[in-house]
Amino acid sequence: MLGSLKGRDYVMRKVILIFSLLSCAYTPPYNDAESVAEEYLRAIEREDFKKAYLLIDGVSRRATRFEEFEKYWNDFFNRYGKPYKHTIIDISRDGKYVVVEYSWSFQRLPENDTSIFLDSRGYRLRLVYEFRRWAVKFRKYTIIKETPTPYGIEREIIKE
Repeated sequence: MLGSLKGRDYVMRKVILIFSLLSCAYTPPYNDAESVAEEYLRAIEREDFKKAYLLIDGVSRRATRFEEFEKYWNDFFNRYGKPYKHTIIDISRDGKYVVVEYSWSFQRLPENDTSIFLDSRGYRLRLVYEFRRWAVKFRKYTIIKETPTPYGIEREIIKE
């Protein structure tokens, strides 16, 4: 009886080891910054704001309601026109961020102001790695890092 338990335990350990090695080899699509940037830009182009909203980082989501996010993009479309395709130009690292530089091509003239119309414009996305996935930084925000010290709490302000 004891020998069979040891044998079963050995087999279970091997199975767990194999699955953990396979899970390390497979990277889900949202574990790649470029894939997340592609999905985000495609979602905006298709006006699938719910999907785009899910791809932004947690801090931006907590600070921006979905309705505000949707209004931001609708205002953007009214001002600059509706983008219909994007081209990723460069991907680089900036500290803990991945910076994706891209250009957007626009189909139609904006209704309001045609003086700012360009058929293609350059933009930059910043992505941050959080909770085992890459996420688009939608907002600039301030994080206050509090560190307890023997003399009280030390506050460090980190602007992003």
